[in-house]
Amino acid sequence: MNTPTVTAKTFSGQPVSKNGSTTAGPPPLVRTPLPTRQRRGGWTALGAVLVVGLGLCFGYLYSTAGSKEPVVVLTAPVAVGQVIGRSDLSTVDVAGDITAIAGANLESVIGQRAAVALLPGTLLQRSMVTDADPIPAGMAQVGVAVKGGQLPADGLTPGDRVQVLRLPGQVAGNDPGKPTIIVKVATVFAAHPDEVQPGTTLLTLLVPADVAPAVAAASAVGAAAVVKVPAS
Repeated sequence: MNTPTVTAKTFSGQPVSKNGSTTAGPPPLVRTPLPTRQRRGGWTALGAVLVVGLGLCFGYLYSTAGSKEPVVVLTAPVAVGQVIGRSDLSTVDVAGDITAIAGANLESVIGQRAAVALLPGTLLQRSMVTDADPIPAGMAQVGVAVKGGQLPADGLTPGDRVQVLRLPGQVAGNDPGKPTIIVKVATVFAAHPDEVQPGTTLLTLLVPADVAPAVAAASAVGAAAVVKVPAS
């Protein structure tokens, strides 16, 4: 009579027969732990610092871009040496790093003379004004009225250097085809259109004092002409 075989399990999990021998079985399952994600705390902190820093930087730029300060501006042309009046000045609000006289100091400019030719819209700087007399010793300012064809077609601006000529046919005995040079080198002090006589330009020239009467005489009879010459 066959006796049925009784199997049991050992503590190791392997089945064992009644007589104590073990029988083969599937290997035990081994669980592999899942990899853990390492946190990079240093990079996270650095990123946070950069975000905060960029935010502060943009905030500063935005706030400064909107801030404006009043500065002195010219509202009318002012020739070299001309006294600056209150009607020639105003203030304008500007943003950014601008070098100009502050609007609060506008009154300090009144009565000063223009050291250079000033145009409307110019932001006034201290180097552009002076309290010195612009007429050097031995020189004189003289007014000259010239018509079209008696000055360069592009006109003249303060600071230009010119020759002053007396046109022929105005003085008896002179060669009618040859103009006379009155001043070899003169400096344009001011230039603007004549509002009374259209087509005529009024010039203020800085010339040697001894020839100023001859220049005025030529202008009085419409015989004065100016020729622009090189600056040096």
